[in-house]
Amino acid sequence: MNWEMAAVTYFFMILFVLMAGYVIWFLSGDTDQILNNPQNKRQDLLAERIKKGSILSDRGKVLAETVTNDDGTERRSYPYSGLFAHTVGRTSQGRTGLEASEGYTMLTTAINPLTGILNEFKGEKNPGNNIVTTLNVKLSQIASDALGSHRGAVVVMEPETGKILAMVSKPTYNPNTIGVMWEKLIDESEDSSPLYNRATQGLYPPGSTFKLYTLLQYIRENENYDSFQYKCKGKIGAGRDAIKCYGNEVHGKVGLTRAFAKSCNAAFAQIGVGLDAAKWTKLCESFYYNKALPLDKLEQKTANFSASPSDASGDIMQMAIGQGTTLTTPLQNILLVCAAVNGGTLMKPYLVDRVEDTSGNEIQHFDPQPVSTPLSEQEAKLLKRYMRETVETGTATALNSSNYRAGGKTGSAQFKEGSSDSHAWFVGYAQKGGKSLAVSIIVEGAGTGSAYAVPIAREIFGGYLG
Repeated sequence: MNWEMAAVTYFFMILFVLMAGYVIWFLSGDTDQILNNPQNKRQDLLAERIKKGSILSDRGKVLAETVTNDDGTERRSYPYSGLFAHTVGRTSQGRTGLEASEGYTMLTTAINPLTGILNEFKGEKNPGNNIVTTLNVKLSQIASDALGSHRGAVVVMEPETGKILAMVSKPTYNPNTIGVMWEKLIDESEDSSPLYNRATQGLYPPGSTFKLYTLLQYIRENENYDSFQYKCKGKIGAGRDAIKCYGNEVHGKVGLTRAFAKSCNAAFAQIGVGLDAAKWTKLCESFYYNKALPLDKLEQKTANFSASPSDASGDIMQMAIGQGTTLTTPLQNILLVCAAVNGGTLMKPYLVDRVEDTSGNEIQHFDPQPVSTPLSEQEAKLLKRYMRETVETGTATALNSSNYRAGGKTGSAQFKEGSSDSHAWFVGYAQKGGKSLAVSIIVEGAGTGSAYAVPIAREIFGGYLG
């Protein structure tokens, strides 16, 4: 009997310790995620006595706010219509974006408790806290205007901080009228998917922008990488499996720098065959291929890359030039550029800069956070040098400017088997004085990155850096 009583006692003691541990873990680490979950019904209860706070730009411009109608009912208003629809989100027809992930934060109040009690006695709602984002209105508008009527996405970040300054996805929708337009928006026959945030949820073959990873892995495996030589005949392989350079261009004898700047598919397909598949995959995973990005504020899809020694050489060649089974999102595709510009350190991408009360007093501030150092300083300098060469003599010469110093990589990613149709890509950076910008741009089904994505980058760099 004593043994049985002791067993029961120890069982309940262990259960108590586990419950106490969970409570501590919840309060210290997971509270924000659970309370801000859009499925949490507590938000609906709070909304009955608190007027939901606003979402603001980096300069304090209102991106979303609660407006009281003449009949006393409340609605969310979005002054910039569809410009921030995918990042700021909506509250009607389901919560999305920051409206979902920061909902609880905006339904808490930091006003004087006594004032709060008096307001409740008078039947007045207390004002909720405001969210100040990293989003820049001017830059977002420039990116949106430059993308125009094309389908696609633009992401602009500060490499040194991880701040997301702009995130544009098109086509978009107006969250102010989503109730009226809902049936049309969800009509599958439209095939335009305006509700879909292409910046974080769109999975695309990266095309030649992936050559940054192929290049880096080759450099890591070959100390004498500068002595690389290849004679391009416009294609590699034979028959239907042949990999051709874009437009069947014959680049002739190329070194590594020229092969990268001119985006020689044949040279990089040959490079890919000789790489250590396991190390190549590990490199890609250090930049969040095959895993969730460290950004928990928005819905996202996971980029995919997996090379294996058992893969056929033809498949490896396709992977080396960003085709085949390799898929990425515009947000993921900016990370290697950001790390290179920031000396090898990758900063955590983030959208919320701080939380303020209704009077503008700061309640909480979110500092930039490094997540890893996937590149050495020397590797970062090398990648910048190669990207700079693409602007000076390669496929992105339209970015050569006396007003700023730019670098990057273009891409033309085929997305239909047996078709020459391609998505236009550009990933790159620009610097002027103490300012740096990194961009990731995709224009769906447009053609070459040089013709369609690079001009968008030029508009963004010129409009923001001068």
